[in-house]
Amino acid sequence: MLFQTIFLCCLMFSILALATHILANVTEAAKMVDGSDLAPSNKVRQIRIAGDLMLGGVFPVHTKSQNPDEPCGEIAETRGVHRVEAMLYALDQINAQKDFLRGYKLGALILDSCSNPAYALNQSLEFVRDMIGSSDASDYVCSDGSDPRTRSINKKKNVVAVVGASYSSVTVQIANLLRLFRIVQVSPASTNADLSDKSRFEYFARTVPSDDYQAMAMVEIAVRFKWTYVSLVYSADEYGELGADAFKKEARKKGICIAIEERIQNKKESFVESIDNLVKKLQPDKKVGARVVVLFVGTEYVPELLKHTAERMKLSAGYSKKKIIWLASESWDRNNEKYMIGHNRLAAQGALVLMLASQKVPSFDEYLLSLHPGSEKFERNKWLRELWISKYKCSFDLPPESTENRCEDARQTGDNFHADDKVQFVIDAVYAIAHALQAMKSKVCPDDAIETSWISRYSKKPDICHAMQNIDGDEFYQKYLLKVQFQDIVGKNFRFSPQGDGPASYTILTYKPKSLDKKRRVADDDASDGSDYVEIGHWSENNLTIYEDELWWGADQVPFSQCSLECRTGYRKQLIKDEQCCWACSKCDDYEFLINETHCVACELGWWPTEDRKGCYDMSIAHLKHMRWSSLYSIVPAIFAVIGIIATLFVIVIYIIYNETPVVKASGRELSYLLLISMIMCYAMTFVLLSRPNTIVCAIKRTGIGFAFSCLYAAMLVKTNRIARIFSQASLSAQRPLFISPLSQVVMTSMLAGVQLIGSLIWLFVVPPGSRHDYPTRDQVVLTCNVPDHHFLYSLAYDGILIIACTVYAVKTRKVPENFNETKFIGFSMYTTCVVWLSWIFFFFGTGSDFQNLSLIDEPLPRKAKVKQAVETGSFGKALSVTGNVPKHVSPITTGETYLILEACQVARLVKQAVHTYVFGCPRNNGQSLVVKFGSS
Repeated sequence: MLFQTIFLCCLMFSILALATHILANVTEAAKMVDGSDLAPSNKVRQIRIAGDLMLGGVFPVHTKSQNPDEPCGEIAETRGVHRVEAMLYALDQINAQKDFLRGYKLGALILDSCSNPAYALNQSLEFVRDMIGSSDASDYVCSDGSDPRTRSINKKKNVVAVVGASYSSVTVQIANLLRLFRIVQVSPASTNADLSDKSRFEYFARTVPSDDYQAMAMVEIAVRFKWTYVSLVYSADEYGELGADAFKKEARKKGICIAIEERIQNKKESFVESIDNLVKKLQPDKKVGARVVVLFVGTEYVPELLKHTAERMKLSAGYSKKKIIWLASESWDRNNEKYMIGHNRLAAQGALVLMLASQKVPSFDEYLLSLHPGSEKFERNKWLRELWISKYKCSFDLPPESTENRCEDARQTGDNFHADDKVQFVIDAVYAIAHALQAMKSKVCPDDAIETSWISRYSKKPDICHAMQNIDGDEFYQKYLLKVQFQDIVGKNFRFSPQGDGPASYTILTYKPKSLDKKRRVADDDASDGSDYVEIGHWSENNLTIYEDELWWGADQVPFSQCSLECRTGYRKQLIKDEQCCWACSKCDDYEFLINETHCVACELGWWPTEDRKGCYDMSIAHLKHMRWSSLYSIVPAIFAVIGIIATLFVIVIYIIYNETPVVKASGRELSYLLLISMIMCYAMTFVLLSRPNTIVCAIKRTGIGFAFSCLYAAMLVKTNRIARIFSQASLSAQRPLFISPLSQVVMTSMLAGVQLIGSLIWLFVVPPGSRHDYPTRDQVVLTCNVPDHHFLYSLAYDGILIIACTVYAVKTRKVPENFNETKFIGFSMYTTCVVWLSWIFFFFGTGSDFQNLSLIDEPLPRKAKVKQAVETGSFGKALSVTGNVPKHVSPITTGETYLILEACQVARLVKQAVHTYVFGCPRNNGQSLVVKFGSS
C-alpha cells in the first residue's frame, strides 16, 4: 500500500513537472515571436465572467497593429466587440433557463487576439495557466479524513471549451496549444480547410463550413455563367493559399482554367507597386480573355486592389468592356464599406461576393442597441468603453463643467446599424457547447447525485458534480459535442459534420447601383451614396440558385470570360498547346457529327448528322420516298407512254375494223397483232420503271422489259424470216415453204419469246427479287432493286441476238418485190436499232439507278445537304429510253399500212400496178364493197 502511494505521488509530480516545462516553453516561444512581455498593458485584454463551468473565448477585439512595439491596433466594432457581446448574450440566455444544466452557471474567460497569431498564442496561455496553477488535493489533509477541497470562492475553474478564434491563422496557433491539454475548441468564423484534419486538430470543431465548400460554390458560379477562363489572386497566408488550392482542385474537375495566378503579400517593400502591376496583368486587353478574377485574400488587400483597378481602367459611369468582375470569398467585408470600397464603387460594381449564410438575430440587435454607459451589461465588457471613445469621439468621467462630449450621453441608434454577419455562428458555438455539457451531465451526473460541500449547503447552491470537475476533452468532443443537434436561435436545425464542420451554406451577393435595387436587399438601410449589396442567390450542398432578375453587370449580357469563343455548330475545337480552355475552331465534314467538343466522327452510310451535330439520323426513315407522280420527271415519260399506247390502240382498232381486207391479211394479221401488243407491253414498262421499287415491281422490271422487247423482236424476226424463206424457196421450186401458216408464225414467235421468259424466271428463282438502299454518295440514299443495273444486260443480251438476226434477214429481203416493201421498213428499222441500242444501253445505265434519293425538293435536309435537286433522273432516263425506243421499230411498218388502209378507203378507184393485182374491199354506205385492183399497167 505504501509502495502504491509513493508511486502515485511520483507519477503526479512527473506530470506536473512536464506540464510546467511545456508551459514555460510555450510562453518563451510566444515571447520570442511577439517580442513583448507577458505583463498586461494599459489596455484591457481579457474579460472574466464568474460561473460554475468556464468557457473560453478568443475574438479579434482589436486589429493588428502596424507598430512592431505594440501588438494591438484600433478597436474593431463588428468583428470584435459584436462577437464578444454575442457570446455574452448567449451565456445570458442559457443561464436564464433554470432547467438547462440544472442550475449550473456558465462563466467565461474572453481574450483579445488583436488579429495577431503570435499575440493570440500568448494570450491563450491564460486558459492553461489556470489549469496548471490550481492546487492539487494531494497537498492537503483534512483532520476528519474527508477529501480536501478549496473554497469555491477562491477556486480557479478549468476552462471546459474555447469559443474562437476568428482568423484561421490565429485559430491554428491556438488549436496547437489547446490540443496539448485536450481542451475542446469551437470556432465561429475560421474556415481553413486544414482545420478539418483530425490527425492534427482532434479537438477542433466549428459552426461554419470549410473553405473547400466555398471553393466548390465559387466554381459552380463560374460554371453557371460559363466562365471557363479566370484569374486567381490569393494572399500569402494559410487562408489564401489553402483556398486557392481548393479552388484550383475543383476548377480542374469542371474544366475551368486559370489564366493568371498571383500570390500577394503585404510585407513587400514595393507593395503598392506590386498591386499596380498585378492589376495591369489582370485587365483584359481584348474581347476574349479572363475578365473574372477570383479573390482569396485577406480583408486588408481588397481596398488596394479596387483603388488601383479604378485608376488603371479609368472607369466612368458607363460600362467598360474591359471591366474586371470580382468573384470574392467571404473575407470581403460588406459591413465595412467605407474601408473596403471607399470612392472606388465603380470598380467594385458587379462584384459577386460569397457570404456565409447567416440570418439576423433581432433579439440580439435589440440587446446590442440597449447597451449604454452606466448599465450593468455595459460595464461588464470593458471594451465597450474603448469603443464608445473611438466611435463617438467622447470621454468618460468628465467634470460637470466640461464642454467636451460626454460618453455617458452617447447612445446607439438603428441608423446605419449592422450587426456582424457571424453573430449567429458565435451564438451557435456557445449553444453547441452548452448542449454537449447538458448531455454529459445527464449521463454522468444524474440530478440525485449532485454533491454539496459545507459551503454549498449553507449557500443553497449546488456544487459541480465530481465527474464534471475535470472533463476529459477527448470524451467530451467525441461522445457529446459532435453528436449535438438543436434548433438554433434563428430556428434552423444545427448539427456538426463528422469532421466537426458546420452546415455548408452560402449567400451570394452582388454590389450594384442602388437605383436598380428592387427586392431581397441584404442591407435594410443605405450603405453608400450610390451602391449597395443585394442578394442574388445562394448555394447549399452542391445546389446553386440564382435570382436572374437581380443580376446586374452594367450590360445586357453576362460578362464573357473565356480564352476562346465557342465554336459554331459543326465545328470542333483544336486545343492550343494542350490547354483545354484555349482552342481554334475546325470545320467537320458535312457527313460528320461531334462525339465531343474536340472530335468529329463520320456517320454510317445512309445516316446524316442532325441539326445540332450531336448525332445521326437514318435518312431512309426520315426522307426516303417513292416516286412522286406529280413530278415533272414522272409526267414527261408517262405522257410519252400514254401517247404511244393510245396510238398503238388506234392502230389495233383500225386493224380490227379492216381485219378481212387484203392489206391486213397480206401483212400477217397474227404477227401484226403480236407486234402491236408487244408495243403496248413496252410502253407499260415505263410505269413500272417510274414506280417505287419493291418485290413485285423489281420482279416485273427483271422479266417485263426483256420479255416485252423479246416479243417485239421475235415477231419481227419471224415476219422477215417468212418473207425470206418464201422468195428463197420460190427461186428454187414451186413447192410451198414449211411453217408459213399464221399458226406456225405465232408458235415460232411464242417459242422465241418463251426463251426470254424462261431465262428471266430462272433468274428470279436464283436471285429472288427485292429492294435495297444504295449509297452512291455520302449525301444520297437510293432505293433500288436488289440487283445491280448491269445484271439487266443478261436479259437484254438475248434481245440483242434477236436484233442481230432481224437485221440479217432485213438485209437478205431488201430486194423483194415492191409489193412486199414492208421488209424495207423492217430493214430501215433494224439498221437504226443497231445504232440506237448501242447508245441506248449507255444512256440506260448512265442515268443512274432507279431511285428516289435525298433531297427533296419540298423537304430539304438539315443544313441543306449537297444533293441533286432532280431526284428522279435515273428513273426518268430509263423510262424515257424504253418509251422512245419502241416507236422507231414498228412505226415505219404500221404507219405505212395504216395510212394505206385509210387512204384506199377514200380513193374509191382502182389502181393497177405492174406485177400483181389485189382486190381491196372498202365498205360503202350502201353496204357494198368498193373493189380496188393493184397490178402492173
